[in-house]
Amino acid sequence: MKEFYDVAVIGGGVVGCSVFNKLIRLGKSVVLIDKAADVATGASKANSGLIHAGYDPAPNTLKAKLNVEGSKLYPSICKRLSVPLKTVGALVVGDDIEKIKNLHERGITNGVEGLSILSRKELLKIIPDLQEHITCGLQAKTAALISPYYFTISICDEGILNGGEVYLEQDIKSVKKEKEYFVIKTENNVFKVKNVVNSAGAGYNDVAKLLGSESYDIKFARGEYFVFSKTSTTKVPCTIFPLPTARGKGVLLTPTVDGNYLVGPTSIESDDRTVTTDAGLNEIKEKAKLILKDVNFKNAIREFSGIRTICGDDFIIEKSKKRKGVVNLAGICSPGLSSAPAIANMVAKLLGYNEEERKNLKKLKPYKMFKDMTQEEQQKVLKKDKNYGQVVCKCEKITRGDIIQALNRPLKIRSVDGVKRRTNAGMGICQGGFCFTKVVNLIKEQRKIRYEDVLKENRGSEVALGDIREV
Repeated sequence: MKEFYDVAVIGGGVVGCSVFNKLIRLGKSVVLIDKAADVATGASKANSGLIHAGYDPAPNTLKAKLNVEGSKLYPSICKRLSVPLKTVGALVVGDDIEKIKNLHERGITNGVEGLSILSRKELLKIIPDLQEHITCGLQAKTAALISPYYFTISICDEGILNGGEVYLEQDIKSVKKEKEYFVIKTENNVFKVKNVVNSAGAGYNDVAKLLGSESYDIKFARGEYFVFSKTSTTKVPCTIFPLPTARGKGVLLTPTVDGNYLVGPTSIESDDRTVTTDAGLNEIKEKAKLILKDVNFKNAIREFSGIRTICGDDFIIEKSKKRKGVVNLAGICSPGLSSAPAIANMVAKLLGYNEEERKNLKKLKPYKMFKDMTQEEQQKVLKKDKNYGQVVCKCEKITRGDIIQALNRPLKIRSVDGVKRRTNAGMGICQGGFCFTKVVNLIKEQRKIRYEDVLKENRGSEVALGDIREV
């Protein structure tokens, strides 16, 4: 721990980690603080994983500007981090040509490239299974797919590699403003910082109260999803949306970078709990079948939900007027993932950091799974490390070596879900039924901790209470 930091970023979602990384690349001393046991445990792990083209946000908004800017930054950042990014494009389909034309015009105004209006005949060449009532569509060729949590983890790892510090499982107890700096106290740490970026997502107002900065009327909307297996009979080559409504972009069907398929989300006003409901899942089934004739929900292997934090019609990205040295990031809902790199650049400018990025920055090494290696690479790595010859997760073909590699990345974690986000172990058809205890044992072994200290996700989800003879 340093005696003093230029910036504390509070919140380890994709936006907070993007800000953390950017400021480190500019040569600043930065600490990232989060109450969770890993980064990307909130909205950044539970969304569609889409890098939107930028045709949907209203023109002249931050959402429109930063979506288009952010989507253009992703290819170079993903290449630098060795993070998969698949530009598969997106279709918005419906039966109202005027609404399609309006969406096309909005995209042009926002500066989106690669947009075109398609007839039903043209749509059927891409998606033969479209319902009969669909007559037209908008194609956005620049829309892409990413793993939102893997990107967040990687950009955080790179920040640590270049001198940034991350403190997880930190509940902030108090913040006191001294003359030129803030004193942030958690249960067991004290941080002295010149500037604070509040990127706490659903917890924004809790942090704002401690900082003495602006609070906002934040509403939550729950989005529920189905995950289909990689062998699903319902296959779509790109992301398919219905025409958007006032409630959002609607129930979509999309492939993922990992080869699964997502169907969802709903948009239901809620509290900040991630639950799934019969009503929400049934709504997805009904709406998905308005797009495609055959959506086989027997191929679903999991349901999940995520929470959007909504604050009016646009992002709030500003220097606090009430507390000098604080930057507020509130209401960063969709297209927050698409906008994250551009938001990071904007925050740097708000803090007055306009310098060029540092030279000779350390590069994050590619973390390649054994199953993704060529046969020659596999033979080479097996000679060095026999752990790659022991399969832990049969569904996803993840080896003991893959998991050890993940546990020794720059950001150290102690949760089973943290391993899952880094390796996909537990994401297959059995959903961890056969590999869960093996992963627990590896975490215990590699972290040199007790079973009682291994988490499923966050504190309170410990996988064991203690020795059964004692308990």
